[in-house]
Amino acid sequence: MQETTLTSDTSSVDAVPATAPESPTRLIWRRFRRRRPALLGAVIVLGLAIVALFAEFFSPYDPAKRDSDHFYMPPQVPQFYHAEEGLHLVPFVHPYVESFDSETFETTFKADSSRLCQFRFLGQGWSYTILGVTLDRHLFAPDPDCPMHLLGTDSLGRDMLSRTMIGARLTLMMATLVVTASVVIGTAVGLMSGFFSGWVDNLLQRITEFVLALPELPFYLALVAILPRNAGPYTVFFLLALILSLLKWAGLSREVRGKTLALRRVDYVMAAVALGAKDRRILVKHLLPNILSHVIVVVTLMIPQIILVESFLSFLGIGVQPPLVSWGLLLNAAKDLQNLGSYPWMLLPVCAILVAVLGFNLLGDGLRDAIDPYSN
Repeated sequence: MQETTLTSDTSSVDAVPATAPESPTRLIWRRFRRRRPALLGAVIVLGLAIVALFAEFFSPYDPAKRDSDHFYMPPQVPQFYHAEEGLHLVPFVHPYVESFDSETFETTFKADSSRLCQFRFLGQGWSYTILGVTLDRHLFAPDPDCPMHLLGTDSLGRDMLSRTMIGARLTLMMATLVVTASVVIGTAVGLMSGFFSGWVDNLLQRITEFVLALPELPFYLALVAILPRNAGPYTVFFLLALILSLLKWAGLSREVRGKTLALRRVDYVMAAVALGAKDRRILVKHLLPNILSHVIVVVTLMIPQIILVESFLSFLGIGVQPPLVSWGLLLNAAKDLQNLGSYPWMLLPVCAILVAVLGFNLLGDGLRDAIDPYSN
């Protein structure tokens, strides 16, 4: 009887189907998608990337085109209206009629309720080039005879919505270049410092400590101030990216060094050393993949910092130079308190900066929690 019971128990155990363990990537994705703020951050970052890549398609006007008849036009709010045949789903705006006050010398705008300006979805507008192909289609094409500026215009009559979208490309490009260079330098220095130790570690850490000891803001201003003023805008852009890269790698290097010190004594690394594996193979094949998840999280949290630094320097007028457009350069026009009081919509690029910083922070926090194996 006892043998029969044992046989029955064994067969019941064998009947239970064995489930294959989930891969680390699937586990991270399963923990990540449970966090709604992280998903919201991913959607924001994806939307910013799409707008930056196809900014001309989303821009209703040429961002460099000046309109002498519509200086400092206030934002026009899209509306819907009822007609005899029902609700019109195509949004419209009321055109503004400007008047000049001879006493205050101010130009005022008043909505003309007798006229309507409608959008044209996927309509023809100003020409632009993407990947060598010349196009003239836009998501929202305005009526050429009816000005329509959803975020208003600046002091030269340029459309603020178009300039904000074009500025997203340059600001995010600056953040991408700086973060890429900082990650490459910081990861390489941290790996070598933590793995080799000895005089290599001492030398690299003294250099890292020197960079960390530099006061960031005064050093930014000093380095940017020595940039040649007669240099072209693209030269200034890349020199500014180089300066930021040389000052942002040190923090990541310290973090990577700490991770490497903890990993270089684990069994699989010691086994690779015992089998005679070369140092480069150990660094690339064994250590780097295990710290890569931490580096990805640092990247998502470093990008908002670069966006804020670039915006601050360009706001002061020592960063990105015209005719290039960035979010910080757009805010440069709002640093005059008198203009800001009369034309508050010049601060609208701040909303784009806040959304970008919020999106990357939410994404970074979500990735950090998803990668942590001890998180709930």
